[in-house]
Amino acid sequence: MRPLISSSASILLERIEHTKGGELRSIIMQDPTTFTLTFSVQDRNRGFDWINIAFEISGIYDARLIDDKKLAFVDMSDGVSILFEDSECGLLFGDYRSLDSAADSVIYMLGDSIKYEELPFSE
Repeated sequence: MRPLISSSASILLERIEHTKGGELRSIIMQDPTTFTLTFSVQDRNRGFDWINIAFEISGIYDARLIDDKKLAFVDMSDGVSILFEDSECGLLFGDYRSLDSAADSVIYMLGDSIKYEELPFSE
């Protein structure tokens, strides 16, 4: 996994079009304060071929999750936002500009750090 900072997160999200039109594949709890979210997305750098991408959020202090059975029904038309403020970061479903708006998101995770990993496409 590679760590993300604000500037690299912006570049990555542009490359995968903020996950718009993608699919949320899984949310896995690694430990009580670390979760991994995996998406299937189109990658601009690969001629819009499909890849999977995993985001690992650590030091989670606030989150809203949904039941695993509902993952396939999550509307990805607004994509996700990855935000950094001071020593905090967050992954929010939708187009948001601040961590204060997390409560408006259907799914969100706020923590200390975020990493990502590109994976081969699989359903």
